[in-house]
Amino acid sequence: MRLHTERAQGMVGDHHATFIPTHREDNDTPIVMQVSMSVPVSLEDVEAVFWILVNGGATLEPCELGDDQYAHAMVLETFLHEGSNRIYLVRQDIEDIKPGSGDYALLMMIRRRVAELYGRPGVPAPRRALTGV
Repeated sequence: MRLHTERAQGMVGDHHATFIPTHREDNDTPIVMQVSMSVPVSLEDVEAVFWILVNGGATLEPCELGDDQYAHAMVLETFLHEGSNRIYLVRQDIEDIKPGSGDYALLMMIRRRVAELYGRPGVPAPRRALTGV
């Protein structure tokens, strides 16, 4: 029996990444189709992904999540593996983290790394008041 480790392709924002989807690792069943989708993702969603990864043993060091390509691939792989429901639940847990705690310090490091990779949303310009002239 020949085992295959098929790679998947994806985009995180403007960043292309290749990763091994967990369900395909050493899977000997034939591939019969490809699935593509576009999923809206917030920076808070990506922070939750990093939270899962770091609490699972990954580091923010240059050899892991500090490496841009690796980080993009891990975002895709984790979204596929963990699912959006888990990401949502982790976001709720993150909202409960109190400033000054050890978890808060870790969250701030994760937020800095996510901002390095994907930026921060701009603040919209104030809307001009409409005049009735």
